[in-house]
Amino acid sequence: MHAAAMQDHLQDRMFEITPEEFEVLCKMVLIRRLETPALQVTAFRQDDGIDIEGVIDEGIIRAYLGVQVKQYAEGNTVSNNYIQRFHGALTQGNHQVGTYITSSSFTGPAVETADDLQICLVDGTTLSQGMVDRQIGVEKTGNTYEIDDEFWQAFEKPTDNDLVPSKEVPLADRFDTLRLFLRGIEATDGSKHEIQQYVADELQQEFAPRHSDLYGIAGWLLGFVHKDTPKEVNGRSVRCWGLTRDGVEYLTLHDQGNTDAATDRLIEAIRNVEIVRRVYAELERSEELTYDELREVLKVETRLSDSSVSRRSSTVATWLATLPEVEERRDGHNKKFVRV
Repeated sequence: MHAAAMQDHLQDRMFEITPEEFEVLCKMVLIRRLETPALQVTAFRQDDGIDIEGVIDEGIIRAYLGVQVKQYAEGNTVSNNYIQRFHGALTQGNHQVGTYITSSSFTGPAVETADDLQICLVDGTTLSQGMVDRQIGVEKTGNTYEIDDEFWQAFEKPTDNDLVPSKEVPLADRFDTLRLFLRGIEATDGSKHEIQQYVADELQQEFAPRHSDLYGIAGWLLGFVHKDTPKEVNGRSVRCWGLTRDGVEYLTLHDQGNTDAATDRLIEAIRNVEIVRRVYAELERSEELTYDELREVLKVETRLSDSSVSRRSSTVATWLATLPEVEERRDGHNKKFVRV
């Protein structure tokens, strides 16, 4: 499609995704415009009017950036009072540079106030046009543009029909390590390398890049993590992970010492993982499920190879046994799962 049609298509997508996903989209665009991975979605932890923050470092210019993101339906404009509140949040957080991004547009007084306060405004038209011009989320061939499928994979959701893809069958069975991974996202820039180093330091043992991928996918399946697609930064591919609101709430409950509520949140998340739902449905039908039968469910319901079924069945069993009404029992030399 031509540039104008692609711009309209991108704006339609901005309205179709969730408000949380729109914040992630804006972060992804900013990272690619600013050529830095050091930007984080922060509103899920602190409700002070800053949704994205980070450092702009251009060698001779260094500034602390604060961004407010507002997903509004088309025709619903951002008014002046929102800009004034955003300015207060920038001042309180010691941000030197401020940008307000919306999927819709701004009122005249909002534009005047932003100009007086030196706040950059980005409306939906400007955002989509910038994505087309810089080929962010789109690919150009000749005079036509197509969607960059890899970029938009960041917003894909686990499947709930047909066979479960291999990547949606977890292979991370230690929830204490998962919490460390989530804390690593919060404590770093969210890049895989930095999270990997954080977890290794905390565990005081090696935490391989492969393990970082596995725990990132596990967090995504549980709804605790959102993922960015790889981006070339300084000659290397950088994948960034970020905490969702559910992920932040899960960590906050642990920080507050409310482990029972945190466990309840984890259990609720496990119930919503598609492969666990399918295994649990088989358990409900028969009231008990042997370990061998669990493996058979994985063979039938997923795209896993036989060798992968053997490796991942242990993790699925661990997640299943975390549910309070499921008890793991010995069955001779094997084990089985029983609803109690």
